[in-house]
Amino acid sequence: MDAHARIAGTDTDLGALVARIDSLERRIAALEGAAAAPSRRSSGGSSGSGAALDLSAARWTTTYEVAQLEPADSWIELHEPSARPHLQRMLRAVVEVEGPVTERLALDRIRRAWGLKRAGGRVQEAFEQAVRQLVARGIVERDSDALCTPGGSLERVRVPGGDEESKRGADDVPLIELARAIREAAGATGGAAVDDLTMQVAKLFGWTRRGGAIQERLDAALQLAVTRGDVEVASGIVRVAGAAG
Repeated sequence: MDAHARIAGTDTDLGALVARIDSLERRIAALEGAAAAPSRRSSGGSSGSGAALDLSAARWTTTYEVAQLEPADSWIELHEPSARPHLQRMLRAVVEVEGPVTERLALDRIRRAWGLKRAGGRVQEAFEQAVRQLVARGIVERDSDALCTPGGSLERVRVPGGDEESKRGADDVPLIELARAIREAAGATGGAAVDDLTMQVAKLFGWTRRGGAIQERLDAALQLAVTRGDVEVASGIVRVAGAAG
């Protein structure tokens, strides 16, 4: 084979290689487009059309307000009987501002204001006693797993603001508030698949994933919303109860 033939053969092989690379690049682009398509479709409604809703900007949401507690007298131990009036006062302050609020979060607020790194057994016992006393006196009420002011109602779903304190973990958001968020999201989307709807609610509270405890919490809230007659689930689609399918 002379030099010209070898060059012609090389050019042919190179052209085939370039064509093969172009073909592979087109296939990769097509696969990437197909994978990205579900994230662009709407999670609201069974039609799957339109852009995903930004629920955090909905009129039924507001920024979570954190109670500002005055530091307690450092010489008093939180679990001591002499601290009982201070403990009850701080608990009432948390409930008045953040109610409905989980006992877990209320205790954490008080612990921090008291300057404690952790809430040990005696501190938890003193806190639980304070809760029982305020509930018995009608100053604080329980609603599911939350503490709230008597006759109070949750006007809007509270979402994180720009500060870290306003961000709540799944166990710190009352079930009644999560259930309200599920109902409102179902109404805003016109009905959505369970998985899509809970994903939207998780994003609303700033949770980037739904594994483990978060998903269990969302499932419990969905069950509460169904039990209370706020939403109904049919064929895997969550809709506001009584809404047309």
